[in-house]
Amino acid sequence: MGNTSLEIMLNRFRDPGNSLMISLGSPIGKTLDMQKGFWEYIRAYMNNGPWFDERGNYSESDNFVKSQLNLNTKPSSFLAHWRKTIADKKTATNGKNYLSGMDALMLLGHIMFYPTHWIQGFTHNIAKRKSRNRWPTVVLERLQSDGPATRLIDIEK
Repeated sequence: MGNTSLEIMLNRFRDPGNSLMISLGSPIGKTLDMQKGFWEYIRAYMNNGPWFDERGNYSESDNFVKSQLNLNTKPSSFLAHWRKTIADKKTATNGKNYLSGMDALMLLGHIMFYPTHWIQGFTHNIAKRKSRNRWPTVVLERLQSDGPATRLIDIEK
């Protein structure tokens, strides 16, 4: 099998009859290797919290996870990044023949999709704000920077 989807079933905390099936991963590029890697990342995070290395093993520091989170950029910042890239190319060549066809195409594409990306970020921020106080305290404990003291499965048992 070349392609696959990654799905998980979530049971509501202290209400096992209330469950939800969620498809994880992107809608494209669902190769088996990509899905296995994504699952291993989720599994390591669930088992170890944010303290694991690039192989998923327990680590005393969260440097690997922080390095991965630093790679995440907001789509609405793509336009500013590309404009800076073009400005750097102009500076490096003293303004002589610095703009390639791909640069122009990427700039135009980012300009065209900027409103969509901005609306996406705005909607995401509102959704985060609305869901902030809806979690039980035992779940909110897991969102703190020092991590949980217990596992949810142990509390349920």
